[in-house]
Amino acid sequence: MKRLPFIVGIALATVAAGPAVAADSGQIVVFAAASLREAFEAAAPAFTKRTGVAVSFSFGGSDTLVTQLKQGAPADVFASANEAQMKIAADAGLLAAAPRTFARNRLVVIVPKENPAKISELADLAKPGVKVVLAASGVPVGTYARTAFLRLNGQTGYPADFGGLVERNVVSNELDVKAVATKISLGEGDAGVVYATDVTPAVAGRVKMVAFPPGAAPEAIYPIAPLKHAQPGAGARAFVDFMLSPAGQVFLKARGFASP
Repeated sequence: MKRLPFIVGIALATVAAGPAVAADSGQIVVFAAASLREAFEAAAPAFTKRTGVAVSFSFGGSDTLVTQLKQGAPADVFASANEAQMKIAADAGLLAAAPRTFARNRLVVIVPKENPAKISELADLAKPGVKVVLAASGVPVGTYARTAFLRLNGQTGYPADFGGLVERNVVSNELDVKAVATKISLGEGDAGVVYATDVTPAVAGRVKMVAFPPGAAPEAIYPIAPLKHAQPGAGARAFVDFMLSPAGQVFLKARGFASP
């Protein structure tokens, strides 16, 4: 039976009790963090040309993807935006091999181009009335952002409860980083935290970036691994190897990711 990729956000009521495995080894399904969309979609044709294996993707918050995998969603590869969600997958016995770091990323604050809240530095996010949009706390970028805010508690220029003050200004917790970028680019919030790679050409003209102070924001680490219930054949491991190879790294670097 040919497998179709899960669509993030759709209920899993139709998923069978056990993992689905297809006989067709000429196609794989990759579950990947939303921030990887542009890089992975650009890399896919080169991977297929090299290996003869077609690849389709399901992008979303890494926490959502892990939940789907644990509930039996059929997939061959998992690429997470942090190590915590990959560990959950490993602890659930979902991985066929140890995860490998294949990319790194950094956080930025974005504000609408008109900047109605007049945000010029990170400390401004704690001002009363500022509408902050973050990814939910279980989503890697949401966790990274909150960790950075807490690190700044009581630092020079920041109140002792900076993290708490910012959290009180949060008006929306999104399911993935792309949703944060979209809301801010549409002016539906005063500031949001995304990865630098999510300030794509489609977004860049509608936002301005505000940098985190040096050392405040954790570096985002991206691990990747083949899954235990992958389709027969070497397609899953081949995709992992490709993204770690110079040929695959080209596509990541072109979208602003740092080398592992």
